[in-house]
Amino acid sequence: MTRLATVAALVLAVTTQPALAGTLSFGMSLGARQLGTVSYDGGRRAGRLLAVMDNTPLGVADGSFEAVTRADAGTVSYESRSRGSKQRDIAVTRAAGRVTAVTVTPADEATALSDPARVPRGAISLTEAFAAIALGVDCPKPMAVHDGRRVVRIATAQRAETAEGIACIMSYRVVAGPGHLSPFRFKSLGMRLDYGGGGLQRITLSAGGFDVTLTRQD
Repeated sequence: MTRLATVAALVLAVTTQPALAGTLSFGMSLGARQLGTVSYDGGRRAGRLLAVMDNTPLGVADGSFEAVTRADAGTVSYESRSRGSKQRDIAVTRAAGRVTAVTVTPADEATALSDPARVPRGAISLTEAFAAIALGVDCPKPMAVHDGRRVVRIATAQRAETAEGIACIMSYRVVAGPGHLSPFRFKSLGMRLDYGGGGLQRITLSAGGFDVTLTRQD
C-alpha cells in the first residue's frame, strides 16, 4: 500500500431522533486531487457519518465507511460498516457511561479492546467524537473515543486566533489497542482543526508524510 493510500484509508478508519443540525459535507483531498467526500447528518448525541473514497490512485484505497450512533434514554448504540479491500462490521452498546457489549465481524478482527471490561468509562463513539468536532465553533474538549477495537484520546494541544478564525492543533493518540492500519500501526496522527464563520471549515490529518484535508462544502 502506498503512503497516500495509507493516509487516505485512515480517514475511512479516522435513536431517539435529536434535533438535526442538517447535513455537513466535506471534500476530501490530497493536494489538488479530490479523493472523495465525508458527510455527517445528525446532532451531538446521535447521527450518521459517511466517508466515501472513489478517486484514490489506481483505486487502491477506494471504499466506504459508515457509522451510525443512536441514543434511546440511557442506552447508546453504535454500528459501523467498512467496505473496500477489507470488510468489517462493528456494533457497540453503552449504558450509564460504560460499554456493555461489543460485536466485531469477522470475529478475528476483534482485539483486546473489543472486551467491554477493558474500555474506560466515559469513552464515546467515533460518530459522537466527529459531531463534537464538526458541530463545534471552537477547539473541542478532551475526549476518549472507542471504535470497538481501540481507544483514542483526542485533546487540544494548542489554540491560536487567526485572521480566518481559530486554529486548533490537536493531540491524537491511540492509548489502548492496535494502532491504525496494519502493518503500519500508527499510534498517533497529526490533526489540525480550523474554525471560522461560526463553524468548522477544515480538518487536516497527517501521517506517513502526507496531509489529507477535509474542506467544508455546504
